[in-house]
Amino acid sequence: MKRMNGSTSSRTSPALAYLTDIARRIEKIRADLPRLSALGEAMAAPLLRGGEIFTPRVAAYWPSEFGGRAGGLMGVRGGDYAPTSKNDVGYFAVPRRWDDRALQALDRATRSKAQLFVIGRPEDLPKRIKPSRFAGFTGGASPDQGLYGTGDHRPLVSPWPFEQFVRGWIAAGEMIAACTRRGRMPILWMSVWLEGALARNASFMRHHNLSEPWFAPLFHERWHVPPLPGMYMGREFLAALTQIHETLIRQSKQLAAAGAWMADAKRTSRRIWTVCVGHSYPEILELLPNCGYPLEIGPSFSSLERALPKDLKRGDVVLHLGYAPVNITHVRQILSRGLRFIHSSPYGRPDDLPDHDNFIWLDLPWRPADATVDLPGYSVRAMPMSSSAQTMALFAILAEMATRMGWE
Repeated sequence: MKRMNGSTSSRTSPALAYLTDIARRIEKIRADLPRLSALGEAMAAPLLRGGEIFTPRVAAYWPSEFGGRAGGLMGVRGGDYAPTSKNDVGYFAVPRRWDDRALQALDRATRSKAQLFVIGRPEDLPKRIKPSRFAGFTGGASPDQGLYGTGDHRPLVSPWPFEQFVRGWIAAGEMIAACTRRGRMPILWMSVWLEGALARNASFMRHHNLSEPWFAPLFHERWHVPPLPGMYMGREFLAALTQIHETLIRQSKQLAAAGAWMADAKRTSRRIWTVCVGHSYPEILELLPNCGYPLEIGPSFSSLERALPKDLKRGDVVLHLGYAPVNITHVRQILSRGLRFIHSSPYGRPDDLPDHDNFIWLDLPWRPADATVDLPGYSVRAMPMSSSAQTMALFAILAEMATRMGWE
């Protein structure tokens, strides 16, 4: 990747270099599907014997990413669940950095009877922990792989979050498919963006006056889904992911312009406000207060009325990767404040949204309502895509910004 006086040619675009690396990783994951499918089978087996699945809060982002999400499971217990059976399944992600909280959560999980499945590699665990304690690993990138750095943020542009999302969801999807081959269908969340979702989801909760909180059972009692073959979920998810990846490659000029805006803002002490709507940002970045990260990562709000601070000033940059249909009135209001605005929505750009010198549209065409993979015989799709798609866009833009800032 060659720097060219603060700008880049299309052939040496930092965004394209990052996305080229992601393409290689997608192909490695595709080649790894037989192993990930076998991992899903191994997860399903104890659950089909009556176990519960829970998400130890080792990496803080994963319980929210996995539980309570469109296309995810309804019967997931959180990190405070105390497993009581060897058929219970703990499914968790490794953090980028091990702190006391993560180590304590790991210790609680390893002291339990549960079978533990890890989004990560054996070598990502603390050295005092024996890999033989764990039932399986998804593999993936090392937390220290990547490019660029500023202050303590090294690497700044990393494939690690992308591989965490993709491998984590594929193993989960293959677990769902393995259950259908044994005649059981896990209950999946329907997106609350869809009509009837709240009532449909609530209908599965087991309400009683003996204990709280209330959970849904893991499996439907009476709903047959035709058996899904091994690797079906992974192949379908990767096919959709590849299409989004190719769409981003075609937007290299927009990604470069967005990175240039951010670099200009950083040089002139302007703010860069970023919102990746969903369940994992900013937690997956593991940012401490006042840590000097080059972007301010705001809370996850789809509504542009709530997503932007009132004190942003002319010349500040906003990156909003959203869920909701585009509200043209809100976009006009943002631009009228003199802000530079980068925006996306899975619903696409409205025909009557005008061009503006301070507006960049990014096309991230994951399916509205997020869940991606169709299951024949079931009305709810599985496996959300937004986290994987937004991660590709965010780090492609960061690569452009870092190159212009001269961060090595």
